[in-house]
Amino acid sequence: MKVKDVYERNSGFVDKVLESDNLEKVIEVMSSNKSTRTVFVIDKTMNLLGVITIREIFGQIFNKMKPRILKIFNKKKDLKARDIMKVVISVSLDDDLDNAFRAAIVSNLQDLPVCEKGKIVGELDCFELLEGLIAENKNYFKE
Repeated sequence: MKVKDVYERNSGFVDKVLESDNLEKVIEVMSSNKSTRTVFVIDKTMNLLGVITIREIFGQIFNKMKPRILKIFNKKKDLKARDIMKVVISVSLDDDLDNAFRAAIVSNLQDLPVCEKGKIVGELDCFELLEGLIAENKNYFKE
């Protein structure tokens, strides 16, 4: 089974920010959709540069939570998406689900970027990936 077999059925939009967007913008985009766990960092031509997960956001702000949280947040305002993103492995629509599963594990991501010619076209989330793996391995999951 290929990524496109699962992706085409389920994927919709992608939350993305420009590499030059500040931390406040990243948080705004991430919090605008309650199911978002990953924001994709792109350049102006939609090329994928990296990802920011909720884990990076928590690491930047909430790990240092003290009574002075607002002061900490104000110091972090100068951070840009490129400063906190991590480089990630993407998959294409023609990749096998096995490769997507490996990429998710290696990247430690729940939502994998789907790219065509370096440009982000969507995401493959962990539930789509599991659905595809179960469908592909029906006999393995039988009692």
